[in-house]
Amino acid sequence: MASQTTFAKPSKLDEDEELDPRAFPMLGMKPKPYAQYEQSYSASQIHFYISEGIGEPKEYVDMIHRINIATPADVIYIHLNTPGGQLDTGVQIINAMQNSQAKIVTVLESMAHSLGTLLFLAGDEMVVNDNCMMMFHNFNGGMFGKGNELTSQLDATVKWFNTLAKKIYIPFMSEDEFNRISRGEDLWMQSQEIRKRLDRMMKILAEEAEKPARKPRKKKADVDEEVVEE
Repeated sequence: MASQTTFAKPSKLDEDEELDPRAFPMLGMKPKPYAQYEQSYSASQIHFYISEGIGEPKEYVDMIHRINIATPADVIYIHLNTPGGQLDTGVQIINAMQNSQAKIVTVLESMAHSLGTLLFLAGDEMVVNDNCMMMFHNFNGGMFGKGNELTSQLDATVKWFNTLAKKIYIPFMSEDEFNRISRGEDLWMQSQEIRKRLDRMMKILAEEAEKPARKPRKKKADVDEEVVEE
């Protein structure tokens, strides 16, 4: 049997050995003029499958916690085939996605209706499979209580939903389409249309990112304060 012999030059300083700073002058060396720190991450790929209606927030605590504690080296895939579900649960998941250090990839597996469309478009990257469908509409639900309480709750929920949905849906859809959805119209689209809209959305977002930041306009009071007295 053949054997191999390896010859290795000794390293100048053993990796586990620390050089006493007092020895620098004797060796003609200068200590580093800076401090160095390193941070290591172990990369993980995590896959979550949402394959039914989205229910109570407590049912998604483990998923939300894992998204929250992910590192910048992690990639989290959220596979969607859902008719939608409970808005408050969706908002908590979306907040975790947007605050996570990991890259979030949402994958459209079959259908994403209602709340499912918000989850899909909240990803950092989006993957669309063939033969998929999305349906956008205004929220629905039931409320209980006195008349004035129902009115206040409905107004607050409408504002809550519209603020979230407008931020996520536009520019995937136009302002006019969003307003039509807010008035109760349903919007359906399949894989080919979804891909076209995503492509257009990415171009718009890229153009906006390249625009230089505008300086805030000075208020009249600020201008008056800059007048130099002679």
